Amino acid sequence: MNIFHMWRNSNRLGKYDAHFLMKVADLLEVGFTLKQALVFLIEQYDVLKPQQQDEYLDMVNSGGSLSSILKAMGYRDAIVIQVSFAEIHGEVLANLRDSSAYLKNVRQTTAKLVKSLQYPMLLVAIFLTILITLNFTVIPQFKSLYSAMGTSSEGIVKMLIMALEALPLAILIFVFAVILAGSIILYLLNMKDIERKSKVLARLPSIGFFFIGYQTYRFSREFGYFLNNGLEVKEILDLFIHQEINPYLRHISRRIETKLLAGDSLSQALAHIELLDPKLSIFVNHGEQNSSVGNELIMFSEYTLERLIMRIENVTRKVQPVIFVILGVLIICLYLIIVLPIFQMMSSIN
Repeated sequence: MNIFHMWRNSNRLGKYDAHFLMKVADLLEVGFTLKQALVFLIEQYDVLKPQQQDEYLDMVNSGGSLSSILKAMGYRDAIVIQVSFAEIHGEVLANLRDSSAYLKNVRQTTAKLVKSLQYPMLLVAIFLTILITLNFTVIPQFKSLYSAMGTSSEGIVKMLIMALEALPLAILIFVFAVILAGSIILYLLNMKDIERKSKVLARLPSIGFFFIGYQTYRFSREFGYFLNNGLEVKEILDLFIHQEINPYLRHISRRIETKLLAGDSLSQALAHIELLDPKLSIFVNHGEQNSSVGNELIMFSEYTLERLIMRIENVTRKVQPVIFVILGVLIICLYLIIVLPIFQMMSSIN
């Protein structure tokens, strides 16, 4: 996954991407053909430029698949591959509705995260402004006064002034560390060796949870749909291995195929895949006992997605209070740095 590739493939429909998928499903449900539904809907969205509408209508009229049209419209690969699989296993309606709900959840969760961070970030900016102002105006003035009086700062005042002077460097180091960590993650995401990249990403603190959860959600969802529509495990794995959109899905499927050839059951094979949640094998084992593996996989995919969203929301709720507490402590320290030297100098004069 390349961040520049993601930016280049930003959705042409913008915030209407989920709405478009839902409307396609609605029209198909009431009897429209796919061609009729797409021709009607593409002309309804003013966010699409006329040349873009013409391009997509040409694809529709020439018999292009829904997945290829969505890819041309800039939908993310995760949605395109889901729809392309749905065109094979026949669950297009359910898939479009699920994909629409997924996009809505992603947008709502992102909006919550941004909303929870924008006010603290404003406070951080104000704090940094005050910090820079104090370092270049107030602190030098206090030092001049201490020098003129033939004394120096002592005790807590001295410690606070030293901390204040060291804080900009500490913040700079922190920003550099964040940039370095971001650069390392980008490097990992652009690695060509999928096996090595997957192992590293799966072991990263916090990131590993979301990476494994997302891969588990994608795999279990699509595998479950295919099983419910009558395909054999070997056929599904072969389909996943030969698709070119999701390299992680291809890697997972190859590992499972190797385990099955060695004589393992599907649940045993899944238990040895480090890119999948260990609980998935328990669900599949339960499904093998009552002949409902497909349903168990789909149920687990829903459970996994809910878990991911809940984790993001929990992080969002915790981040804001932590930032406020840190800022509160720092602002009190700034206040003391201004007030205490005044009292100390007044005491010296007396």
